[in-house]
Amino acid sequence: MHGQRVSDELRKLLGSDKVVTDEQYLLSYASDMIPTGQLRKLAGRLPSRKPLSICFAEDVEDVRRVVKFCAAERVPMIPWGAGSGVCGSNVPVEDSIALDLKRMNRVLSLVPEERQVTVQPGLIGEELEERLNARGLTMGHFPSSIACSTVGGYVACRSAGQFSSRYGKIEDMLLGLEVVLPNGEVARLGILGDGHYKDPVLDLIAGSEGTLGVITEVCLKVEPLPEKMDFRGYAFLDLEDGIQCMRRVMQSDLRPTVLRLYDPLDSLMAGFHSKTSDGEDIHRAAARLTGLKGTLAAAITELNAAGLAVGLFRPSLLNRVVELLPTRALLIAGVQGKNAKITEQWDRFTTIVAAAHGEDLGPAPGHAWYKRRYAVSYKQSKLYQAGAFVDTMEVATTWENLAPMYRAIVKALSKHVFIMAHFSHAYPQGCSIYFTFAAYRPTERSRKSTYQQAWRAGLEAVQRFNGTISHHHGIGTLKRWAMTRESPGGQELFQAFKHALDPASIMNPGKIYNIDV
Repeated sequence: MHGQRVSDELRKLLGSDKVVTDEQYLLSYASDMIPTGQLRKLAGRLPSRKPLSICFAEDVEDVRRVVKFCAAERVPMIPWGAGSGVCGSNVPVEDSIALDLKRMNRVLSLVPEERQVTVQPGLIGEELEERLNARGLTMGHFPSSIACSTVGGYVACRSAGQFSSRYGKIEDMLLGLEVVLPNGEVARLGILGDGHYKDPVLDLIAGSEGTLGVITEVCLKVEPLPEKMDFRGYAFLDLEDGIQCMRRVMQSDLRPTVLRLYDPLDSLMAGFHSKTSDGEDIHRAAARLTGLKGTLAAAITELNAAGLAVGLFRPSLLNRVVELLPTRALLIAGVQGKNAKITEQWDRFTTIVAAAHGEDLGPAPGHAWYKRRYAVSYKQSKLYQAGAFVDTMEVATTWENLAPMYRAIVKALSKHVFIMAHFSHAYPQGCSIYFTFAAYRPTERSRKSTYQQAWRAGLEAVQRFNGTISHHHGIGTLKRWAMTRESPGGQELFQAFKHALDPASIMNPGKIYNIDV
């Protein structure tokens, strides 16, 4: 069907105020925040593909109309939340439309007595949390993107928040869903339907990234706001001592609100360290280095754009310079409850930390982290301004494999990119590692090549240690090449679901697995 006819028919279905075809809007829906899109912008080039039109749904009937139309006309459809994803889950395919759900942003019901809230998928996470707080409740879900991401997106990509060690990931909070299936029918699952909140179909939709249906309603469990939260910092000369401390905490009866271990470089870049492991002022230590090493050390300690541009062109050297500025690994811990309970928890922490050869730094590092816990998401612009690229890789494995996998990934990536990491989202059985990496290359082609080499080297290292290639960002187009090795037989099972639910393959084709494109 011709693009103009598609738009005309959609206007008849929805009304002209719900269908947009202006070029500048179409371009903004050509990609989510996947860095390859940013690399294209750095080169001054427009996206190679954009949707035919954007449809703004305001209720479930709008969604049904669009889905039925797309199924009948075989028009691919890309569900949209806030577009904050970083894996290409919203990248359009040829002759597709974007279905934007941000106008579906109401709280439909809140039942404090049953600790349940039901919302539409376009509600921004921060707004939901503020509304819950006003009633003395919290969802306990605090992703770094909370100000620019939606509840529907959380479910679609199996999001995790900074307090996941206590509250769990979004699928642990999920009680029910309303979903428009690819044939236009509405399915109400879990507590929203006739099923139990452990309805197994919830696990099929959660994490499916819009490939099996469009989420139109979400029911989540909530909890009372804690009476008090408190934070502390602990330092470890040996990163693996910090990892063992995390494991012992998570395998005890403690339920920390937050538990995050920064490797020495990430501790430094996050501004947690003012001294080296030998007690010297970190800036004085950097100033003693001369020549190129001094320039790179200044870049690391001051986030100096000029130095970063030089250093990120030679990431292997920049990674080695870090070793000249020895710092400690910092563990941020948080607990909550009544005063007496908090004191008791810190006493337990003190015993575990001491056994792992850690040093108690007091409350200052922990409260400093809490105050600027979202700031990392806004630091990347400095690197892009310097002509570099930056991305994050969030993976996970068991405690036994965690340190070896960390070392393998650092080794695999360090020749391509400047790399640091922190360990967070800890569980009794294992933990996630969140890598941040960056590099500079003078041309778009070389930037893209380096970026792809880094991702391939990193995920291959993950799979050598039986890790999972994504903990909470999703798969999209970025990691789909690795999915067949992630779960042998998974692609055949996914194709079976797609064939049963979406025989015309209109629902966000080409995501998760490299099929239906």
